[in-house]
Amino acid sequence: MMRSIKMTQIEENIKSRRQKVNEQIQIRKANQPRIRRTRTRSLDERIALTKITHASIERAKRDGKMKMIGRRKMYYDPID
Repeated sequence: MMRSIKMTQIEENIKSRRQKVNEQIQIRKANQPRIRRTRTRSLDERIALTKITHASIERAKRDGKMKMIGRRKMYYDPID
């Protein structure tokens, strides 16, 4: 026979255990250092990525998604 459980009981269970579970996850993450990229990019790869980035910025400016709000500040609105 299957056990039945109400949604409110599930929510209460989650609420009561969330803090402890989050602490356990943080402890586990703290013990494992973040994996960093070790391979340096070649000159051609860097140039290609720069061109791609410049093209996407220009497209966003042209479409009105990116607006200059100061000399060195931009506002990007992906929704428009």
